[in-house]
Amino acid sequence: MFSWLRRLNLRSRPSTTTITTIQLTSDGFSVIEHDGSLRQVAWASVKEIFVFKLDMGTIDTIRLGVRLSDDGSNLQVDEDAPGFRDLLAEIERRFDIVDRNWWSKVAFPAFATNRTTLWGEPWTEP
Repeated sequence: MFSWLRRLNLRSRPSTTTITTIQLTSDGFSVIEHDGSLRQVAWASVKEIFVFKLDMGTIDTIRLGVRLSDDGSNLQVDEDAPGFRDLLAEIERRFDIVDRNWWSKVAFPAFATNRTTLWGEPWTEP
């Protein structure tokens, strides 16, 4: 039933929602947006890796964020993006993410943001 609700919710998202594709590269990863634009991230430029939950109305979605600068600029990808699982596995391996229960901490309770830093220092607004 959960997968049916997720598919229904994905179909009902506003048209402003972008579908991205994630591809691992030799020194990082690339995110290709629905419009063809490309964003590349080098592992060496990552300052923080965080996860959080976004309330989509009927269900939540987990998002992974990579902060790239001290001003808080970051790149976020949705758990439903093609390549998300490969990216997550590489991040867990490369950055030695030790808390393997982070998904449950972010997923529950429902409809709460539950932002969690997996690696690096959490960004605080100046």
